Amino acid sequence: MAILKFIRISLLLIIIEFALTSCYQEFDPDLQSKSVLCMNSEITPDNPVTLFLTRSWCWTEDSEHKVDVDVTDAEVKLYVNGQFKELLILDEEETNSYDYSGPKVRKCYRGSYRVSVGDEILIEASSAEYGNAHAEAKIPEPVYIDKVEIRNLMISSIGDTSGFPACKDRSVFIFNLNALIHITDKYDSKDYYDVKVGLSPYSNYDHQAEAYGSLVFPGFDEEPLFTEHVSVLESGISDNYGYSIFSDRQINGKSYPLRITFSDCRFSYQNPQNLEAPKEYGIVVTLRHIDESYYKHVISVWNANDAIIGALGEVGLANPVYAYSNVSTNAGVVTAYADTKVTIPYVKLIELYMEAEGNSDFTLPGNY
Repeated sequence: MAILKFIRISLLLIIIEFALTSCYQEFDPDLQSKSVLCMNSEITPDNPVTLFLTRSWCWTEDSEHKVDVDVTDAEVKLYVNGQFKELLILDEEETNSYDYSGPKVRKCYRGSYRVSVGDEILIEASSAEYGNAHAEAKIPEPVYIDKVEIRNLMISSIGDTSGFPACKDRSVFIFNLNALIHITDKYDSKDYYDVKVGLSPYSNYDHQAEAYGSLVFPGFDEEPLFTEHVSVLESGISDNYGYSIFSDRQINGKSYPLRITFSDCRFSYQNPQNLEAPKEYGIVVTLRHIDESYYKHVISVWNANDAIIGALGEVGLANPVYAYSNVSTNAGVVTAYADTKVTIPYVKLIELYMEAEGNSDFTLPGNY
């Protein structure tokens, strides 16, 4: 479906381009813009504030991909509920990017105060060269996952599964299932959410026990809340794959089951000593209760990259679409969220499946 949408909008743009374009030539715009401070941070309860502070830059500066945009000589102040709390100190943080020397690190500013639910956060940064910037965020409270319903569970196995769960030899299980993630929205506020899906951290418990797996991209297509920002016209030609963000406009104050599908999940398991730790491995579903700035930023990224208005803006047939920013310089975004998690343990699913002799429907309690 995503490929068909891409083809449709590509053909539309090609036709428009041929109709309105006669010739072109390359040119260097030689933009004379002054760099400003750019602030990026995701703030969560019970953790100190970490701020990535950079400067804006023109693409012509980065011809060899070596431009350094980190700002390391700024004064960064943290205010909590209107009161000055502390100065953030220059520090480093590992990223998910790697090179031959190991994980890369980024410069950041970090505090020691651990924020709490309901805190109103203000961050002010001041640089002699790039000026001032500030941004605000309020820490949401967590919204818990009530329960998980498993539907249409299908399991096949490769290898000897006799004596399960105390498998003496390594066995591979293949899963297909639908999950209903039940949540309850608060009635008295305007709320926004995001759903993340992954696996438990890889675990090799000792030389004789192991539990690890692979997870094909989860399916969000069956959940209508994930496409509430998509118009009827855009639903036919735009791409919404991978977006799992939504508001409570349709479920305000109600309980609701989020629909997520999982296909071809693979689980490798060996546990001759019947240890408990390998049995806890499984799919981790995270529900983020996000602030409005987080929501607006993600929606603006979708509009720029996948919506009709963004595609038309790229070819000059509409105004350009820019990512939303709540920073005073319009560069970057400072957001907040609180998350809760539920684990769908593979071993528990296999046991229930075997006990029910192929009954594919189960209910698991929420856990956090």
